Parts: sequence; C-alpha cells; structure tokens
Amino acid sequence: MGNNNIETNSNAEQLAANESESSFDIKAIYTMFILNWQWFALSVIVCLCVAVAYLRYKSPVYQVSAKVLIKDDENKQARGGNQMLANMQDFGFISSSNGIDNEVEILQSHILAREAVKDLKLYTEYRLEGSIKDRLIYKTQPVNVDLDTAALTRMDNPDILRKVLYIKMRVSMAGGKFNVKGKVFTNESTNNEKPFEVSFNSLPAKVKTYAGLLTFTPNLHEIPEESKTNDLIVTIMPPSTVAANYIRTMSVEPTSKTTSIALVSISDKDARRAEDFLRQLVICYNRQANADKNEIAIKTEQFINERLEKINTELGTTEGDLESYKRKHNLTQLSLDATETLTQSSQYASKLSEAKSQIELLNYLREYIDNPSNKYEIIPSNIGLEDPASTALITQFNQSVLERNRLLQSASEIAPQVMALTNTLNELQSSLRTALLQARRSADIKLQGIEKQYNLYQNRIASTPEQERILTQIGRQQEVKSGLYLMLLQKREENSISLAATADKGTMIDDPMFGGKVSPKGSVILLAALVIGIGIPFAILYILQLMRYKIEGHDDVVKLTSLPVIADVAVASESAKSAAGIVVHENKNDQIDEIFRSMRTNIQFMLKDSQKVIMFTSSTSGEGKTFNAANIAVSFALLGKKVILIGLDIRKPALGRLFDLSDRNRGVTPLLTKETITPADITSQIQPSGVNPKLDLMLAGPIPPNPTELLARENLGVIIEHLKKEYDYIILDTAPIGLVTDTFQIGKLADVSIIVCRADYTAKSSFGPINELSKEKKLPNMCIVLNGVDLSKKKYGYYYGYGKYGKYGRYGHYGRYGTYGNYANSHYGNKEDNSIKTK
Repeated sequence: MGNNNIETNSNAEQLAANESESSFDIKAIYTMFILNWQWFALSVIVCLCVAVAYLRYKSPVYQVSAKVLIKDDENKQARGGNQMLANMQDFGFISSSNGIDNEVEILQSHILAREAVKDLKLYTEYRLEGSIKDRLIYKTQPVNVDLDTAALTRMDNPDILRKVLYIKMRVSMAGGKFNVKGKVFTNESTNNEKPFEVSFNSLPAKVKTYAGLLTFTPNLHEIPEESKTNDLIVTIMPPSTVAANYIRTMSVEPTSKTTSIALVSISDKDARRAEDFLRQLVICYNRQANADKNEIAIKTEQFINERLEKINTELGTTEGDLESYKRKHNLTQLSLDATETLTQSSQYASKLSEAKSQIELLNYLREYIDNPSNKYEIIPSNIGLEDPASTALITQFNQSVLERNRLLQSASEIAPQVMALTNTLNELQSSLRTALLQARRSADIKLQGIEKQYNLYQNRIASTPEQERILTQIGRQQEVKSGLYLMLLQKREENSISLAATADKGTMIDDPMFGGKVSPKGSVILLAALVIGIGIPFAILYILQLMRYKIEGHDDVVKLTSLPVIADVAVASESAKSAAGIVVHENKNDQIDEIFRSMRTNIQFMLKDSQKVIMFTSSTSGEGKTFNAANIAVSFALLGKKVILIGLDIRKPALGRLFDLSDRNRGVTPLLTKETITPADITSQIQPSGVNPKLDLMLAGPIPPNPTELLARENLGVIIEHLKKEYDYIILDTAPIGLVTDTFQIGKLADVSIIVCRADYTAKSSFGPINELSKEKKLPNMCIVLNGVDLSKKKYGYYYGYGKYGKYGRYGHYGRYGTYGNYANSHYGNKEDNSIKTK
C-alpha cells in the first residue's frame, strides 16, 4: 500500500476527473431539472398559456397564389423577321430585355402595386371594435369611407410627414336618415382626436373634417346589427405605404426555366382581399404593358401626320405651277409620240420617282435619328422603307426603347438592367446609322443607273417642244408627291388597325389559389413556448451559477484544480459528534465514519513506506483543517496505529478547544524557544487525547510574538525526527497558507500536504494561489479535501448518491446535519478563545 507512488495516483485521479468532466454536462443539466422541476413546470405552463392566448387573439395571415402567363410574341416576331439579328442575340452581341426575369421585376414594382391599391381602395381598412381585439372586415362594412384626391396626395407625398388616419365611428339609421357619430385622430393613442357627428338623408354624402373631405358611400342595403352596436374603426393609410406592405409579402418566381409562367404569391390577413389584389395587379400590369406597346403606334401616327401635312403642301404647289404654266401658254391637250422612246422614258421616269422617294425617306429617318431630342425615343416604322436591314434594326430599337421606358418606371437610370438597355440602344443606334448610310449609298447607285438610262431616252426626244418637256417635269414632280402621299395614307390606316388590336401581355391562367394560414403557426408557436419555458429558468439558474464565486461541490473543485481530491467530507450530524467534537468513532458505520476511512485509505496510498508526516492546511481560516486533522488522526488510531496530532497553528490554536483540554500551556511553543531539546522535553509536552489511547496530542502552547521565526528554527525538525521514532503517523495542523508563511516552513518536514477547502465558503479565486504552489512545488505531495458538504441542500449532484462514494442506502436517511464548527466570522490571529459554534 505504501509503495504506490504519487504519480500513479495523480494519473488515475486525473483520468477519473476527465471521465467526470465528459459526463458533466448531461448529469448537471439532468440534476438541475430534477432539483428545480417546480420552476421549470411553472415556466412551461406560463409560456404555454401565453402562447395559447397569442394564438387565440393574433390575427391570422393567409397566403394566396396565382399563375400568370406572360406572352412574348413580339420578341419571337422580331427574331423571325431578321435571322442575322437573331443570331447576334444568340451570340450575345445584342442583348434582349424581353425576358421572364424582367417581367418578374415589373410585377413586383411599387408603381403596379400602388395602382392596384388605388383601384381597389385598399388603403382604407375597416374593423369592428371588440372587447379584446378588433375584427377585420372586408366588403361587409355598412358604408365606404374615402378621402378626397387632394388629401390622399398629401398623405402619399414622400416629402412631407406621412400620417395614418384613424376614424372611429358608429353608423345607425333612424327616421330614414343615416346617423354617423365618430372621431378622427392620427395615431392610436387618441390624444389628438377630433370628434364629429353628422346625419344624411341619403348616401353618398360628404363631411368636412380637419384631415380632409370624407366621402361616405353605401356598401350594404341594410346595416348589420353588429355594426349598430359596435364601433366601426376605419384606417386610412398612404397608398404607397400599403403598396410597400404588399410588396414586402409578395413573391414572384417562374414556375420553371422552360416556361414563361410566373407564380405570384402574397400574404394578407384576409384571403378574399388578397385574391382581389392579385387579379387587379394583373389588370394593372396589362394596362401598363399595353400603354408601352401603343407608344410605338402613337409615335408612328404622329410622324405620318407630320409628313402628310408637309407633302400635301408641296403637292398643292406643284399642281399650282402646272395650272399656271398651261394658262400662260394656252395649253389644253398635248400630242405625245407613241414611239418606243416615250414608253421607255415613261418607265424609267417611274423608277426614278420611286428611287427618289426611297432617298427622301432615308433622309427623313436620318434627320430624325440625328436629332438629339430623339436619342432614346421611338423611331417611326412601317412607312414604306424598302431596306430590310434598316427596317429590322428600327423594330429592334423600338422594342428596346419600350422596355427601357418600362423599367425606368420602377428603377433609376443607373440600375444595371437600365444601363444594359441604354448600351444596347447606343449600339443599335450606331448600327442603324450605318445601315441607313449603306442604304443611302445603294439608293444613290441605283438612282445614278436609272438617271443614266432616263437621260439616254431624253436625248432621243430632244426635238420635243419645250412646252412638252416642261409639262413632263412638272408632272413627274406631281407624280412623286402623289405616290408618297398615298403611301403614307395607307400606312396610317395600317397603324390605326394595329393600335386597335392590342392584346394583353399577361393572362391569369387559373383562379387565385388559397394556400392556407402562414402565420401564426400554432405548432411552431407552441414549440417555441415550450422551449422558452424550459430555457428561461435554465438561463436564470445558469446565470446564478455563473454569479456564484464560492465553490459548491466536488465538480467545482475538479474544474478549478488538477490536484487530486481525496475526500468529500459531509457536514456531520450532532448525534455523530462526541463531547470533544470528534465524529469518528470505533465500531460504527455512519456515513461520516466511511468518509474518513476513505480519506485515510487515500492518504495511505499517497505515502511511501518510510513516510509518515501528514500536514493539514487551508487557504484561509474557518475551512475546517483542524476538524479534519483531528478526525483523520482518530481514524488512524482506530487502526491500532500510534498517532500524534501536533497543533502548529501557533497564531490561533484550536486543538485545545476541539478536544476540550484544560491545560493549553503545554505544547510545541516552549520546545521551539529552547536552545537544545532533549527527548524528555518532547515527552513532557505531549498529552493524551482522551478520545483514543493510541492518539496523543501536542498542542500549540502559548501564543508567541514571533511565530514565523520560531517555526523557521531547527528545533521543529528535531522534534519531528524524534516523533517519527515513536509514532506511526504524525499529523500537523498548520496555519492557512493564504494568510501567513508559517506553513511553507513546516512543509519542508511533511510528506503529504492536504489542502482543506469548504463548500459554500471557500472562494473560487483561492485556487489560483493553490495551483501556483503546486506548479512551483513549494509544498510536497499536495492533495485536496472538500469539507462541509451539506447533503440536505440537495445540490452538487449529491441528491442521488453521495459524490463518488455511491449511495448509503443501508445507513438510512441522515437528515439535516449540523456543522462541526464555525470559524468564518473569527479573525485570524485573534487571541480570544472563541467557543465552538454549531448549527
């Protein structure tokens, strides 16, 4: 037993500590629940009651979804019209914004939502006042209340303070009149309420209030009984605020990557109101899309009307010149040659007219494009231009302008999508200039060839009279203007037909679907209440645990130090104590006896064969080192070993009071003051304990003025060496290490140093110096004894079994134990003889 070295014991103890640490969390939490189950149960019940009340009175929110088909026929036509442009789009040289992603963003725009809110008047909300909560009503209110347009505009103006208007009123009918009595205020606290009371013979009617002109219109033929007895609360909010709330709960996403169908979902407190909003949103979307598409036709019609007016003026001038020339020369009918020359000349004259018409159209378009004010405007199309490349580019440019204008309604010019469209327009405009220039060059070459042939035939009729030549020239000009005028009239009719045949861009392919209640979710709320109910007391207990600065049990000691804990000493019962305060007795198996037997065994394992000096100390006074030293001494004596207990706490002796000895002047102090010590001197200072014949005592003796210097003398070593020959075990009761340095002098002579700490007394910070002493090896073979564990408090994990010693079921219930002594209130170094106190 004595041959086991301290390293083996420390390793085993550290391994046990690691195992204990690994299971601490579950064990500690389980113990916390069991010991405080009443608080956990109360917290859970309260939280569940709050959750049930919340679910009972919280207004539910429902989800409604609708599928919208977004048509993309215009983009397909543009791609089929010019294969080269389609290929350029496929390779990424020209970007197209006619995609489902852009339409998804447009559907979520604030402008569309605000238009839908205004169309349905959703900015006005009606509720019936209840005893606990108000009930939302939709389309079943007795009257409709609305603000005039000017007041709504002021409320929706972002440059001024937005206010929510509340109207609390009661509507009734008496004597064939509508009686409305209520008050208006701008916040729910009703601090600034403005009452009003009016009667109407019929509805609609208007009432002037400080908030604006209120308009009352009938909604139901008969006023419901609940509306007669309950106040109707009308809330008028800025339309932009309501739209923002809808956008916040709205989600728009494509159903798949291969379709152009968007799933629009929205959450609202009323499912019917959400359905109406989705339907109106699609209507507003189509209205905006049609307005964008018609913008091209409108611009084209304006351009054609301007050209018709100008050509009509020019045509009138040409016809006037012809009339004047004939009147001047008295010409009524001209004889024309029926030769092949005139026929060919006439054909080439017609071709020349057509070529010049194309050149003039190209000039018109170039002037229009080069005008800075038309940089990102719609370019007139379908005006008879024969060049296919230019026509296709004009169509692509107009579609991009239309898409950019639509995005600018919900985004700024620096938005990524808008900037991409702007770059595309710049590229298309540059390509269009190049195409028009190339078309002009081709037209010029064609014109030169026609003029060459035309001049050839003209030279052949050089002999034609001058009158005929002049008339031909005037007629040719007249023919050009007339042809261009007729062509523009035809295009204007075609454009009018296109304007009248505009189809909706978005179609709701199914009725809005009710998706059920999305909040509050009962299962989630109840689960959260359960978790919170468990978490609140757990958090409070955990915080309280963190705030405790004193050790409470074995686990705290293990966390604070790596030194082995050789015993957890419980608070002894009064029945277990003797008259001298000794709790270890012969032939007894009480719990406290078993604890000291376990401590005794652990100490024997820590001592080697030749070692027998055991030193007890503590970090501060009142932790029970004298009590533990005395009882372990009795425990060793019960083994039949000869034991001496020496009181080396010469500043504050306690052994005399503990063993109730009357002669306290005998002790170690007189021996330390002598120059030389004989065995007879040592024997003369030893007293029997009166508890066990194998246990002797050497008290501290009189309190000296220089205790540190006395303990530093060699006399103490001489005394210990002499006693080693006479006794099997020498137990030293020394001063606390945290107060004086006496113990460090004595530690040189000890074989085992036992540091006593006390539950609910020793501060956790005291283990810092203890660990430093262990690290610096200032005391030999250090270990810990946890003293003063009160099992009656049902904590430290001792409730189900005493620490590591297992259950003491066979010993029965020990009840509440008293303390063996109370030194906490005494000041170390006080020479007053304080009597022992018990609980």
